[in-house]
Amino acid sequence: MIGVPMKPFLLAASLALPLTLLPIAAGASGFAGIDVVSSEIEPDDGGSADPTALQFKFGTWINRNETLGGELRLGLGIDEDDLGRGTDVEIDRYYGAYFRGQFPNTLPVRPYGLIGLTRMETTENFPGGGSTGENYSGLSIGLGADVSLTDVVFVSVEYMRAVDSGGDEVTNLSLGLNGRF
Repeated sequence: MIGVPMKPFLLAASLALPLTLLPIAAGASGFAGIDVVSSEIEPDDGGSADPTALQFKFGTWINRNETLGGELRLGLGIDEDDLGRGTDVEIDRYYGAYFRGQFPNTLPVRPYGLIGLTRMETTENFPGGGSTGENYSGLSIGLGADVSLTDVVFVSVEYMRAVDSGGDEVTNLSLGLNGRF
């Protein structure tokens, strides 16, 4: 495994999960959405690929002003790309837990920032047959903006540096449709 060892990742996710669920019990609002994600994967051994994934996210606000929250995400690969040397790479799955800070305003566009942990599992398919799995884990940071279409529906655009560890880099650019509840 490359990057963050699994035990600290699970610890961080287990700490973030109660923070995302507590506000629900208190009657706070939340959101859910689906995104199309274009990833750029640059392994430390060279090459670059841009596979695509479908991302499901669930979040809730920690405060009434909806400026601090938590988010859980799961992504599933839907398209592969050439890594170089005839090797294709595809995203099997990825998941993450994030804290979200959103600027308070009443405008239809609300910028936000994210920090958390991501783990991405991929498969590399070789030109002569055969394959191998590669895992990427690390601290993630991102910036995005929500654009309200109605009181409950909004579109999100986001850039995230999902992994930057041990020479491996994974970045995500996403466009999503979300709903508030």
